Amino acid sequence: MSDLWPEYCHQLAGGWKLLSYEFYSGEPPNAKLVSRPHGTSPLGRSHLSRNGYLSAHLATPARMQFSDSDVPWAKRSDAEIANVARGLSMYCGYLQLFKDDQGLFWKTNVEIASDPTRVGGVQTRRVEYLEENGQAFMVLRLVDPIALEDGTQAHAVLKWQKVESA
Repeated sequence: MSDLWPEYCHQLAGGWKLLSYEFYSGEPPNAKLVSRPHGTSPLGRSHLSRNGYLSAHLATPARMQFSDSDVPWAKRSDAEIANVARGLSMYCGYLQLFKDDQGLFWKTNVEIASDPTRVGGVQTRRVEYLEENGQAFMVLRLVDPIALEDGTQAHAVLKWQKVESA
């Protein structure tokens, strides 16, 4: 399988803003929404460089605030830092884009991540590119289901809007 990034980079390269991050149980069209891990208005930015480097940052808005904003980060308690850290999901690395009978997907070789278990691994996402009313959107679907705290196997779906060209 050859890397199709050069063919699609003009559409996908650039800055992206996260619009939604949702977990579903079951398969479409009967999939049921079970969770929004970063809330109804998640914070998220992703950048895809023209040469295929991905950097993704997601956050839960409620965890990104302190009641006393004048205390520097380095002087915060371990509990305060842990609260923020649990609301963050970040990773970066080079990706390769492929196509199979289900459509486009990319594999990112993770170099750095907020979750150390991802470092050195591969993150695989199904990719759908859409244009609506002059705006570009990208829908990413995690290939492997995620086990939620209650044991439910869920499929993650993230919708992004392009905010800048590379």
